[in-house]
Amino acid sequence: MTQPAYLFNKLAPFLLLTFLLLILFFISSPVAALPEDRQQPLKVEAQQMQWNNQQQLATYKGEVELQQGELRLKAAQLAIKRNPAGELEQAIASQPQGQAYMRDLPDATQPEIEAWGETIDYLPAKNLIILTGQAKLTQGKDSFAGHKLTYNLATQDIQAEQKSTTDARVEVILTPAPQGQRND
Repeated sequence: MTQPAYLFNKLAPFLLLTFLLLILFFISSPVAALPEDRQQPLKVEAQQMQWNNQQQLATYKGEVELQQGELRLKAAQLAIKRNPAGELEQAIASQPQGQAYMRDLPDATQPEIEAWGETIDYLPAKNLIILTGQAKLTQGKDSFAGHKLTYNLATQDIQAEQKSTTDARVEVILTPAPQGQRND
């Protein structure tokens, strides 16, 4: 047996194992996003931007799109406040003539959430999204609507309320899990 053939035969099991592990890594990696996403860079695109270094406050206007890992946010205006460590402290998106939009995948085992509101206030340190003005939030087939929705990304708790008692009531649609997929 020649030297290259002998070397290949010796390394073949190792190469096969390495190849299979790489395939497994690439197949499973999209699921492993989420809490780590908050450590990824924040990318914002807009028509205008103003930065106040002293306040650590950025203001964006005009077709604003924010991306951080699985998190997506679209609005006409966006204000971003950073803490002294340079981490995102608060993002307030607004859409005066319509609704701002947010999408996130806070947990790999749950469906993504989508949220709409005239104003979206995102507080990552508290794991909160506060939607105000014709607010709506969906996760899978479940949906919540009202004037103001407060959603906890970590616990998936939600609070829905209307402006006043004369407004339409909040609307909640909860879809049962298919039989066999329940956590009974």
